[in-house]
Amino acid sequence: MNRIEPGWGLADTHAHENIDGQPADLILPIAIGSRLRKSWGEIRARSFEGKGTVQVGATTLTIRTSVSRMLGSALRNDLTLRFEDIYNVRTCKRLVRFDLVNGPGELEPIILRTGDREDAALLAASLPLQTTRSYATEQRVESLFLEQMKQRTPYVWATWAIVAITSLIFIAMAAHGAGVWRVNAVAAIAAGSNFGPYTQDGQWWRLLTAVFVHFGLMHLAFNMLVLAQFGRLAERFYGSARFIAIYLFAGVTGSLMSLLVHPGINSAGASGAIFGVIGAVLAFLLLRRQTTPRGFYVKHFRLAAWFTVYALFNGLTRPGIDNGAHVGGLISGFLFGLVIAPPLVRASSRSVVARAMAIGAPAVLAGGFLVCLSATLAMLNRLPVRQESMQFSALIIKASEIENNALTDLKTLPRDRLTAQGRAALAERIRATLLPEWQQLDTMFATARLIPDSPSARTRIKLLTYYDDMSQELELIAMQAEQNRLNDPATTAELRRLNIEARRARADAFRLLER
Repeated sequence: MNRIEPGWGLADTHAHENIDGQPADLILPIAIGSRLRKSWGEIRARSFEGKGTVQVGATTLTIRTSVSRMLGSALRNDLTLRFEDIYNVRTCKRLVRFDLVNGPGELEPIILRTGDREDAALLAASLPLQTTRSYATEQRVESLFLEQMKQRTPYVWATWAIVAITSLIFIAMAAHGAGVWRVNAVAAIAAGSNFGPYTQDGQWWRLLTAVFVHFGLMHLAFNMLVLAQFGRLAERFYGSARFIAIYLFAGVTGSLMSLLVHPGINSAGASGAIFGVIGAVLAFLLLRRQTTPRGFYVKHFRLAAWFTVYALFNGLTRPGIDNGAHVGGLISGFLFGLVIAPPLVRASSRSVVARAMAIGAPAVLAGGFLVCLSATLAMLNRLPVRQESMQFSALIIKASEIENNALTDLKTLPRDRLTAQGRAALAERIRATLLPEWQQLDTMFATARLIPDSPSARTRIKLLTYYDDMSQELELIAMQAEQNRLNDPATTAELRRLNIEARRARADAFRLLER
């Protein structure tokens, strides 16, 4: 056992419960943790090189492991531990942890990794139940804390209600043809997404409705999983009414921040509100860190902080993620949580002034924050570049409706086994119906006003290339139909080339729009 560093601290090994060994001869495959270190107040193993078995006897625990070496035979280790020296057994998923007495008042941590959670639970149940005084005190404090949280909020109904409402809205959108894996942008706008040109043209209700609209099944599933994880925790901390206020306030402020950062974007999703919930969790833990059990504080603060950093970094490195809403929701949820965080124990009676402050302070904060964001947004919207961005985005949505109709008409064109009369009708339909649709799209973007060095200039070039290729493709089909050369190999190759170029130009244009 020379690979495990002893001496993590002195401890009082006074047992609070009797040793309770289970039937002997329990043998399980395990790996033993080595190179232990402290991280966020918790002891962790850097590796699990030593693999072997653990055997539980009547009064002893025997660990047999071996470590493979590149040259020479494996290094074998056998260690027999007395039950009377084992304290503070606990499990975490596949891991079984306990403290071993290795000197007067000194404990050494041992970490074993089992094959699955069932083995971990079985092994822990076979070990002694004795605990040190400090560990028993920590467990009592955490149990009391969790009981207080449960008394404050017996049922976390608000979290599940939001998950249900959001899911039902997505199902209704999919049932009306919006799409499942990828929701159509026009359908999302019709359902209430936060589309800058429409929101800032008086449809301010979109700031809230966008929180319940999602762009696809994976988008919805990920957000709801994160909400179920952090929402229940925040609802326990704040109570259902305060939790709903945090969620809605963070959702609205996240939508406003999204408009500040991306004035022409079509954004939707619960992520801004969820970041507000995470911010409120961080605020509560920081505000009540003196009265929150250390183990509970470290575990949940680390989880919330890690997820926040990961999600924000992911938003910076991947296109199509609205980090503006994330940051806005996080800040507003954190600040709002600091103001409305309730004490761990409810006061039996409060004065009228205290009650007024409890209601008025959050209202003033929320109103002031929204006013500041709205004033900043109104000032920035006077800039020509932002006005152009919103106008160009509105033009894209208008064009997408025309393009959808044009693509639908294109799919209905007959191609095979046409008579002379059918070929003439095909050419006539292309020139009378389809070509005007694509030419209208080309004209819309060719005449759009852009300021010099506009960020939208490259997008317009790609879209014009796409519309021009589609027009050439249709003109070629009409001409070849009139000449009865639709099945000509050269014609087929040219049509394929134009189609590939058109698809590439369209993909490039929408890739630029997602940046």
